[in-house]
Amino acid sequence: MSGSRLRALGPLLVPVALALFVFRGLIFLGELPFRRDMGRLFVPLKRVLSESLRAGSLPEWWPWDGMGMPLVAVPVLSTFHPSTLFFTVLPFHTAFVLQLLVPVPMALLGTWRLGRALGLRPVFAALAATVYTLGPYFLGVTEFTSMSLAAAALPWLWWGALRCRSGGRPWVLALSLAWMLLAGDPHLAIMGLLGAAALVVRRTRPRALLRPALSLALGTVFAVALAAVQLVPSLLLFRESPRSSGAGIVSPDYWRLDLHQLSGLVDPGALAGRDVMFETTYLGAGVVALVLAGALARGRLRPQLLGISLVSLVLATGSATPLWSLFSAVVPFWKSFQFPVKAIGPAMLVLPLLAARGAQQVLRRDRLRFLPGALCALAVGAVAALGAWEPALWALLLAGVLALAAWHRALAPVLAYVALAAVALDLGLANGRLVLTAPVDFYEPPPLAEVLRRHGVSGEGFTYFFLWKPARPLEPGAELDAVQNAALVPLRGALHGLPTSNVYLQGFSARYNELVLGNQALWVGKLAGVFGTRLFIASPSELRPEQRQQAVGHDERADAVAVPFRRYLPRAYVTGGVKVLPRAQVVDYLGSSSFRPGGEVVLEAEAEGVEGLRREPTGPAQPVERIRRVGDAVEVEATLASPGLLVLNESYFAGVEAREEGRRLPMYPANHAVRAVPLSAGRHVVRFEYRTPGLLAGALTSAAAVVLLAAAGVLQRKSRRRVRPAQ
Repeated sequence: MSGSRLRALGPLLVPVALALFVFRGLIFLGELPFRRDMGRLFVPLKRVLSESLRAGSLPEWWPWDGMGMPLVAVPVLSTFHPSTLFFTVLPFHTAFVLQLLVPVPMALLGTWRLGRALGLRPVFAALAATVYTLGPYFLGVTEFTSMSLAAAALPWLWWGALRCRSGGRPWVLALSLAWMLLAGDPHLAIMGLLGAAALVVRRTRPRALLRPALSLALGTVFAVALAAVQLVPSLLLFRESPRSSGAGIVSPDYWRLDLHQLSGLVDPGALAGRDVMFETTYLGAGVVALVLAGALARGRLRPQLLGISLVSLVLATGSATPLWSLFSAVVPFWKSFQFPVKAIGPAMLVLPLLAARGAQQVLRRDRLRFLPGALCALAVGAVAALGAWEPALWALLLAGVLALAAWHRALAPVLAYVALAAVALDLGLANGRLVLTAPVDFYEPPPLAEVLRRHGVSGEGFTYFFLWKPARPLEPGAELDAVQNAALVPLRGALHGLPTSNVYLQGFSARYNELVLGNQALWVGKLAGVFGTRLFIASPSELRPEQRQQAVGHDERADAVAVPFRRYLPRAYVTGGVKVLPRAQVVDYLGSSSFRPGGEVVLEAEAEGVEGLRREPTGPAQPVERIRRVGDAVEVEATLASPGLLVLNESYFAGVEAREEGRRLPMYPANHAVRAVPLSAGRHVVRFEYRTPGLLAGALTSAAAVVLLAAAGVLQRKSRRRVRPAQ
């Protein structure tokens, strides 16, 4: 790298210094993130992934939640992302911190490069990089490693699109889009690609658009091929997921952009106490004023940038406009998108670019050079009227610096650094609270974990679930998360057994959604025990006196107790009775008084060969002799006095096979969601094993794409060597 390039990158040292402050808990204190999804999803998942990869195996099945579900096919785990290589060679803590930190320099450098391609001077490109990387969106998605990795690649994707626009090769676009897809955030990848297409479009003859369009299409195809190892299994799993029909955790409008979110752009306390995804949307009054200046200023691709930002912000309002419904109908997989506010990602990259363009107007030679300072001064009065005095002071400082730079052009280079530092300090201090960390002992097993272990609860399947709600108000922070996790995740090392926590994981099936989440009252009142649930966790105040007396453990910090069920079926058992019903009637029958748990199992009439299995209910369920887990497989040993069905209370999914001595056995969805295998009289050892559908085909496709990309790179280098002597 030349000395001039290094000097141009110098302004990035300012946001790097602030990033070190924001991420100080991870870098200098040896702590880990804990808030919300970090403590309940990503840290436990990555720990299990790390242990498996270092042991030389790929964890394809997750037995710890609900009735089990596929694992590596779930995109948010980012199993096949390049940064996951850290977990194969480094201890978990080090690898996890590195994966969290990789997006920061990547986003800084990518936004700086994109800004330079859009005509920004180095210091102003650094300003854009600072506002994006220390802004509320990027710091907010550090709670989700999949989204954070994808957000870091967004500026690179758009820079690759600009290269395609100017007739360059599409390899930057292909690699950045593949990075986003492998990270596991398909919706940001979709929005980013649509933004890239908008940047490629220009006013010219249709024939002149052909080459950029072909370059964009080729890059997209290569990206999909490179990410096929994740995309193919994920798409096959998606067909079995409730997300395929648009069903999910909550209403699609649960978290969306509203007036409070917009006021949060200039007031860091506007969202305090509200149930929001991003605890702040703060950019600062001065930056918002510069965005307006940049939107008014002429510059490269201004219509496209404004259009991308507008579409992104309108989408983020959810069903408030018809655009969300249009995207749900037209854009593949969009209806599975749960929280509209996440759609602000592209806008949160465009706004910093416009702000930097607005600040750069101080270098003009006409009176418009005073516009940035004047708009910042107006913003001071506006936010002061709202009572937001601290943002007003930062905006006042920025207004003074920009006005002085416009008045005395000789000082403009130095004052640009002052403006950069002021923006970095404002955003770092206001938004740094989004990156919360706690000592690693936060993840030690809480008291109820020991209680469950003493009572033989393994954590697999539905061995327990929770009905707990906090009995006292708790301030957000480590205390709240610790108390919630103490009650909700007693075996916190792996999210063991919680039927409501696996909605975070996205791998549960539509069958599970219909059975458990769609029939909560029926599940709690009757069906939990049918599927092997042995205990439930609740607040003592919500229990009857006799239930409180039956409690086997109490966590004083969370005020939560563990209470055993009176009746429950084992994880695996043998039964002789078989009821055959249409799939649509199974759940209703399970909840009726006619159903005999353990004495019969309900199969679906749509399955081939089930009619010959009908039998009247018999005696109680017969436990199996032995059940043992080996990696992604479960071995069950049972002896039958007469022909019957072996039932394993583990989820039925495509990709699960049952074998005995290498011979494949017919397997059926039983009781709507689990597995059943018909067996003859005698002793049997049945092995249930899951193999991820599409994994091999996807891996071969990705490998072929890597080879083609490498070959293209070699050929390109050789062609350059041939051209140089001729010149």
